[in-house]
Amino acid sequence: MGLLDKLFKKGASILKDAAEGKVSELFGKKEEEERREEPSSVSAPVQDAVSYEEPSCREKILRILNSEFPDLSFRENVSARELGGTGRFMDYSIAVYKEGRPKLMIMIIGKTTTYHREYRWAREFAEKNAISFINFIEHYPNEPEYVSKRLHSYLD
Repeated sequence: MGLLDKLFKKGASILKDAAEGKVSELFGKKEEEERREEPSSVSAPVQDAVSYEEPSCREKILRILNSEFPDLSFRENVSARELGGTGRFMDYSIAVYKEGRPKLMIMIIGKTTTYHREYRWAREFAEKNAISFINFIEHYPNEPEYVSKRLHSYLD
């Protein structure tokens, strides 16, 4: 079997070389060189576009809170235990305060975060204490206009 494999591989490479030779005879070397250059000229702008890094959801929210809500204060990674809760809770990604009292709890979540008990308990704690609670899903675009509109609907 090993001998047949080697013969087939050698035969395939001979056929490939012969086909490439015919192609270059038919189309000429100039056109073949042009086809080889096209991918490199196309990939240069794509590489520049890939190097741009979009701000994270958290960064967008924090920028909007700083610029549009200067009278409010906020903290990151706040536990419900700091607000008087007992038990295990998932930390709130951002807690927004007005005059020292919690006004809004923001969770930046992934695809399956809402399945966790600690998440559910943190959400229920906020609702039970009449604190507004919203989610932003991390893998969604969360355009600044959308984030701003949602924050205004809860903080105005």
